[in-house]
Amino acid sequence: MTESVDDRTFKDLLVNVQSILIAASVKCRVVDESFPAKFFEKNPDKIYESYCKFIRNRSNSEGSIRNEDKLALTTINKRFEDGEYEPVQGGFYKLYHDIKLVCTMLIHFYPQGTRNYQLVDKFYKFSSELLLRECFRIGIALTQTNKSKSRSGKILGGNEADDYDDDDATELDKTISNDFIKISMNYSLPISQTFHIKTKDLDLFSSIISKSNLDKRPHELPNTNFKINNVIPQTDIENEAPRLGFVGANTSNIPDPTLPPTEMMTRFLHPNWYALPTTVWLKYGNYNSWAPSFNENGTVVDSTTRGLIWLERIGYMDLYETSEKKTTQEEKLDANEDDKNIEQKHDHEVVDGKIDGTESVDDNDDNVSTTSKNTEGTEDNEQTIIKLQNLYNWTPSNHIGDDEVESFQNGTPDKLVSESLLKLKQLRKERILNRVSKPTTEEREVYFKVKRILKEIILAKKVSKLPINSVRAFPVLQTNYNGSIPVVRAQPGRKRKHKK
Repeated sequence: MTESVDDRTFKDLLVNVQSILIAASVKCRVVDESFPAKFFEKNPDKIYESYCKFIRNRSNSEGSIRNEDKLALTTINKRFEDGEYEPVQGGFYKLYHDIKLVCTMLIHFYPQGTRNYQLVDKFYKFSSELLLRECFRIGIALTQTNKSKSRSGKILGGNEADDYDDDDATELDKTISNDFIKISMNYSLPISQTFHIKTKDLDLFSSIISKSNLDKRPHELPNTNFKINNVIPQTDIENEAPRLGFVGANTSNIPDPTLPPTEMMTRFLHPNWYALPTTVWLKYGNYNSWAPSFNENGTVVDSTTRGLIWLERIGYMDLYETSEKKTTQEEKLDANEDDKNIEQKHDHEVVDGKIDGTESVDDNDDNVSTTSKNTEGTEDNEQTIIKLQNLYNWTPSNHIGDDEVESFQNGTPDKLVSESLLKLKQLRKERILNRVSKPTTEEREVYFKVKRILKEIILAKKVSKLPINSVRAFPVLQTNYNGSIPVVRAQPGRKRKHKK
């Protein structure tokens, strides 16, 4: 866009912007998110409030949208294809309006600080700055082309071009300039904020909170004792930055060497401005499996006490009921076995009284039975041939029991895992009491059974990574510096008197 700005150039520009936005929203999917097609707000500062009012007017008392099927929806991609973002029609502001609307919807959908939350916020900043840059570039090109021509189309000279007035601007110039003003006046970066808490010894600061400027929700404090600080940039940028490698006392008035230093750094205001090993939030790393999954800081009763109360009130009754069921089932089985034994004895007595004269068996029958046994024996010998390759590749985890198959058929593999883990715990306890170092064969079988069942469950649910939520609600102090953090003070220069 150097000499003229035509429709073809605008089409190429929109195609380029669309391809950039599609590539930038691969992970957050902003351009494919649906939103109401009839919603439009001229003031960019009131997009969130107007959208809430728009949805509230179309919702019933329960909060669901009336006639949701009739509500026309669209996407940014679809509007690109329909050509609704033409610069002549105020397309730059329309595109910014739709991007801000969709990003606001997604920002309020995701929890604060999550990965998707940060991706949407990053896309909003990138796309807004891209539109501002393109608006400015097109506006400069249009101004240059219009300044070189008069209203009648004649090319002006250098002195005449300087007399170019705003009245000579076309409708396209005014539209793009208005879009640029709207976007530039509305788009702003939020002030960086941190969590702050006062302890007995010193103040602790967290890292910078990644909250979006579109998020209208209140801050989610880790604890009620935390406060929020605004990180204000340093004003005296022209002055030389302090040397962070030196930590010592003020040497103008030399203090007692036995006392600790009273000043940590000169002109030091906030730890986040420097690359110092200050307070950081807890990261477990390789020890994540040992980390607590919930915080008991604000609770009156801890988890151990809750477990004991549950065991005394509910657990013992459940154990008693299960033991009673087992005893009743065993008594029923014993009674059924006794009845079967009595019936079998009665049948034998009747048969013995009838078949006294039929005990003789022919020799031919004996020969036939012996030959049949021999043939069965040879077949068994042929079937019990084991391949060495299968024997070499066999592992203990290849053996699958009938109880495992039944548990998956009944949909109760978790119950079998719990029972197997309890059994494994009991076997290990007995082995440790007997001072046996190596696990027994039964213990190995139970271990491989549990491992095999858990593997099948994870593969069936297609879980790529198990979500492990560990508590990170309290900070850890890495380095402690002696002294207090000073404030920048104006130090008047001293004039030295030289003896003549």
